[in-house]
Amino acid sequence: MEDQANHVLQGPHWHPRSDDGAADLTPLRLVLDGGEVTLVLDRPDMVAGRHSDADIRLPLPDVSRRHCRFVWNAGHWHAYDLGSLNGLWVNDRMVQQAVLAHGDRLRIGSFALIVHLSADATLGEERRTLYSVFESLPRNGEPPQRLAS
Repeated sequence: MEDQANHVLQGPHWHPRSDDGAADLTPLRLVLDGGEVTLVLDRPDMVAGRHSDADIRLPLPDVSRRHCRFVWNAGHWHAYDLGSLNGLWVNDRMVQQAVLAHGDRLRIGSFALIVHLSADATLGEERRTLYSVFESLPRNGEPPQRLAS
């Protein structure tokens, strides 16, 4: 049997360590207003934005390339604006940073999301977990009303 300590991992592997606070991480679920799409944040530090390298890809022109960052710290989810052009909105207020609570309304560009916090990360079969929501957006042909960065 191969010694696992000497085994080199390849690809996007993440293992929670007890010293970084991730062992007690409660997944953050962001439900697109309307309830059809759920984004699950299950790592302690994730970036949302339009860029293809973003952890949570939101590819609309009114979302900045690196729009905001979600961080699990001291038992709470924190959201930080990363200098986005259209801002980060929590409960209809533009914020630079916020501690998120269950039921908060979060707006990133044209995306309206509801915060769901639960130790149970199961979502049920009626919802799809996506890291890119582009395919699920309604295609009504109307351009976003905000500027892009």
